Amino acid sequence: MPPPSPSPAPDGGYPAVRALLSSYGLRFPPAAFVTDADTAVTEARRIGPPVVLKAMGLAHRTGAGGVALRIGGERELRAAFARMAAATGARSYAVEAMAAPPYAVELMIGVRRDPAFGPVALAGLGGVRAELTPDTALGLAPLTREHARDLLLSLRGAPLLRGWRGAPPVDLAGAAEALRALSLAAAEHPEFTALEVNPLLVHPSGALALDAHGVVGANG
Repeated sequence: MPPPSPSPAPDGGYPAVRALLSSYGLRFPPAAFVTDADTAVTEARRIGPPVVLKAMGLAHRTGAGGVALRIGGERELRAAFARMAAATGARSYAVEAMAAPPYAVELMIGVRRDPAFGPVALAGLGGVRAELTPDTALGLAPLTREHARDLLLSLRGAPLLRGWRGAPPVDLAGAAEALRALSLAAAEHPEFTALEVNPLLVHPSGALALDAHGVVGANG
């Protein structure tokens, strides 16, 4: 096991976990974190349409009405912000560039700290269907690139990564590197009892993390 990082993460929210994982090499879309509609509009102009609006601080934000996709203009963004604020009561929001590369596959990658085995890495098919059709593989963290790749290829859904029904293969090396990097981040940050990216959008040209969160334990 690597030694713990001298700079523990402040919390397990998306902004903090996104910053931590970015420092380990994971790629995220351009984003800004805001608390009001006026600032959201300003940041959306800077990022460029279309954007995604996400409410922060929700465990299952999609089901709670905390995500709005493909927002193209100011009027649409203000309406989405008002609906989301009423539905969720969130105090902060992310305005993020919309990522929809062709032939993308959604994965879920994460680490949970087991009392007996320590950090255990998980890889599986992700997105909103992750709990409906579970397809996962486990390995002790931190992973090597080769072990991360083997975990991904052991999934029942692995044919989707290699190219399915005429689709081109996705960047398997990029997905494996994201899983390896997350497993190392979790191993070096024992303050987390869980650390997860879902979805990791893997496409023929790379891998992009679209959401992330962590659980900070009492032993951090």
